[in-house]
Amino acid sequence: MKFLCRQEELLKSLSLGTRALAVKSTLPILSGLLLETRENSLYCSSTDLEIGIEAKVPEVSITNPGRVVVPGKIFYDIIRHLAPGKLEMELKEEENIFRIKGNKSSFQLHILPVEEFPMLPEGFRELEKLTLKEFGDEKTPVFLIPVASFREAIRCTTYATVPEDPRPFLSSVLAEFTPGSLRLVGTDINRLVIKEISIEGENEFTTLIPVNSLRETANILAGDPDGHIKMIFYKKILYLTSGDVIFSTRLVDAQYPRYQQVIPEKFNGTAHIKREPFLHALERSSLVDRAVKFNFSAEGISLSAQEPELGTAYDKVDCVYEGEEMEVGFNALFLLNFLKVISNEEVVFKVASGMKASVIKPADEEKYTYVIMPLRMNA
Repeated sequence: MKFLCRQEELLKSLSLGTRALAVKSTLPILSGLLLETRENSLYCSSTDLEIGIEAKVPEVSITNPGRVVVPGKIFYDIIRHLAPGKLEMELKEEENIFRIKGNKSSFQLHILPVEEFPMLPEGFRELEKLTLKEFGDEKTPVFLIPVASFREAIRCTTYATVPEDPRPFLSSVLAEFTPGSLRLVGTDINRLVIKEISIEGENEFTTLIPVNSLRETANILAGDPDGHIKMIFYKKILYLTSGDVIFSTRLVDAQYPRYQQVIPEKFNGTAHIKREPFLHALERSSLVDRAVKFNFSAEGISLSAQEPELGTAYDKVDCVYEGEEMEVGFNALFLLNFLKVISNEEVVFKVASGMKASVIKPADEEKYTYVIMPLRMNA
């Protein structure tokens, strides 16, 4: 195996291709980066068995095709510290080394057994080339999704989950596909968030996607905000393809709670509030304590927080309120999470008395719903 490439282009691809390197694993091969030539192109891949990433390296001249697995982190660090310009790389199988040569620098790395590296499933590359019209059935659903709206949906749902929790319904996001639409649902028990976006695809499909995988997807797609991704579900694995990058993640095989039963239909009052003043008042009140008491009335919303060892905070927010006057406690952080991910000028807060759930939404937007449970406040 021997090829020439540019340091600048290789580094860009490695910044994506190394994102799935295993940090802690009993399998040394998972710390390796696969460099593979196919059809006069070079690809770099990494996986920790939960997620996998493959990125195509542009502007490569291949003298001898082949495959090699190199220590991923050190290889990335070497390329990062080399001067821009042409690089020559060569595998010396008889010596079990991989040579890297720059303008004035050279390295020799010991290689890992390439036959032990987990590969994409056989036949996937042919599948990835197909379009929505050519393929897509109940066994292998295929969807086309705008990058910008998908990243926004991820940002608007993952904050209400618990990524490291062993319970799948807390560390995953429910993805419900219907013709032309995708609904993402996340919860941490104390709150529930629902976000819908428009997509292309006619399949009906429901699955659980790990929260950390979705967040990694959002990071990977950040460089192509105006593009589209193809989403393929194949043999209990989700594949996302965008440009020269393929991202894969294992799906979660578990039952998600019937979240529709949690969404309340009746409320005791509705407040129309300007987002920014509301956000700033919550930030000020939460400096004393996250448990904030809300008093809803025709005069507006009064916020108060108390912490015996610190003191008290009081604030007021103007709003248009209809309903009965009442006091309800909320975790200020939960509301701040919501207010910081939206850009709408106004929100609608539908409030229930007692210990019943309330709902807050961006004004004039029905495709984003945030259900929040109240706190039991001391008198």
